Amino acid sequence: MPLTFFGGIKPENKKYSRDYPLRYVTPPELVYIPIDGYVSPLVEAGGTVAMGQAVAVRDDGMQLYSSVSGIVKGTAKEGEHRYIAIENDKKDTPFEGIKGIKKPLLELSADEICALLKQYSVIDCFDEKPMYIKLSEHKGNLKRIIINCCEHDVYTTALYRLLLERPKELINGAKILMHALSIKKCVILIEDKKRKAIQVLEDYVNDTRMFVPAFIENKYPINEQTIISAVYSREIPHGKTATDLGYVIFGAEAVMQTFISFATGMPQIRKAVTVSGESVKKPQNLIAPIGTPLKNLIEECGGLVHRCRCVVLGGIMDGEFLENPGGVVTQTTRQLLLLRWVEKYNGTRMRCVRCGRCISVCPMHLIPLDYAVEDSLKKKSQKPFYGIEACIECGCCEYICPAGIPLLEIIREEKGKRLSGKKSDTETKKPHRKFISVKKTFIRNRKPKNKDDDESDFFIPF
Repeated sequence: MPLTFFGGIKPENKKYSRDYPLRYVTPPELVYIPIDGYVSPLVEAGGTVAMGQAVAVRDDGMQLYSSVSGIVKGTAKEGEHRYIAIENDKKDTPFEGIKGIKKPLLELSADEICALLKQYSVIDCFDEKPMYIKLSEHKGNLKRIIINCCEHDVYTTALYRLLLERPKELINGAKILMHALSIKKCVILIEDKKRKAIQVLEDYVNDTRMFVPAFIENKYPINEQTIISAVYSREIPHGKTATDLGYVIFGAEAVMQTFISFATGMPQIRKAVTVSGESVKKPQNLIAPIGTPLKNLIEECGGLVHRCRCVVLGGIMDGEFLENPGGVVTQTTRQLLLLRWVEKYNGTRMRCVRCGRCISVCPMHLIPLDYAVEDSLKKKSQKPFYGIEACIECGCCEYICPAGIPLLEIIREEKGKRLSGKKSDTETKKPHRKFISVKKTFIRNRKPKNKDDDESDFFIPF
């Protein structure tokens, strides 16, 4: 029997791109390296850069690198986001001095490995934290490393293809992290239906005592709390992390990138991305340079076969709704979804019917229906909102609610009030509310009648 955890949901499987191997995208004419936040550019317009050369540095000292070689065109801005635009010369000339680590692994100290991970700018998609920070924070009395090989979403297949095509990188990357943290055993967590990937990995395991496979039921959400609950049957107390219990979790792709950077000396300049959805002509698993425009990925998949009404960057349950695909591939980009159907939210909140379905799917053992009743009655008592800080905002309660109550919005409103002491701006809630309706409608596959010919309701971003 596969491992499981309390609550969660089992969305419909939509792995359209599962059988498509990874392939590199056509080199883009321009790449845009994101420099949001406290980042200082290191290059000027008109200068030349090589692939793997630092173009900006963050306040913490971690650098951002060019994913191509070419000429710096200057700083571009789109909305609140800033980018360094680089014109690709399509030669992929590597930066001088880039070479792999020659020193034997056993002679590297934990501090040296942390410094190298910082130099290579490896970021873990699992929790979007830099790997050097995770290693420096997790030094101490740790029991196990857990490598999460579970797909984040019902559409994502890029990670599965990485496991099949690049198993050596995962095993060797895990050995580097195990040495850095002085841990002798590693748990490889993967969905029960993907035993083929484990069979491929076993060919590269020299010591079966070092690596232990753990098969988990294909459910959502997969995060720190649910992983520890499924594998070790332990609950992480509110305000604590898995590290406090002696476990550290890494995403499989970041582990692979760790070995690639140590072996070649090249920082993280590419990302595996799944492009999928009903509207895309040919769903694909692509490897794209950091900074590649999202529109290029859509063109790489043959464009659209249906009119696209919704673009989602990330997971269908917790991704970002895009008015148009004007962003770029970053180090945390997992997938791009182009969906055909969308349900519009009219702002009317129905009353809770007290069926209790939200209680049965909440992985944090909360009672979301109390939040719905409290919101509808507009009470001032805080008792029904007890434990709301422990909510991980996975959206399972809202997905399962037969009355269509926007529970996640209610929870976020209440959390915002407690943090800021005032109500959130209603304008900031509209994009998320529109996205939540997309999630419920598309996964349940409810198609509105006679909508295919109504061009006024279709959103065409291209």
